[in-house]
Amino acid sequence: MIHHIVLFRLKPGITWDSPEARAAEELQERMGEEIEELRAWTCGRNVSDRPAAYDYAVLGLLDDEDALALYLAHPFHRRAAEAWTALSDRVLADIPARPTPSTTPLPHHPEGDPRVRTR
Repeated sequence: MIHHIVLFRLKPGITWDSPEARAAEELQERMGEEIEELRAWTCGRNVSDRPAAYDYAVLGLLDDEDALALYLAHPFHRRAAEAWTALSDRVLADIPARPTPSTTPLPHHPEGDPRVRTR
């Protein structure tokens, strides 16, 4: 499995009230319905207002690199990518998913700290 991750930052002068931003967002919301190679799809505006934060994110899950290639070449994806290119800068990553969820407790998480009792 491959996690497809893209973060978008709106270009100066573009706001969520801009018709082109609303149209690009609507395309992203339909992506999971339009492209069968996507096993899972999540997208949305970032709620963080930290200076390093991006404005919008998409997370997709695909079976393998072949499915990723089909997704990237899909006309609907290309249409959405063109819409976002006109109004944002972006960064992306495609990373292999672990075969099973990690069960290693994180030291900064309450469940990873033996001094903290959890339910």
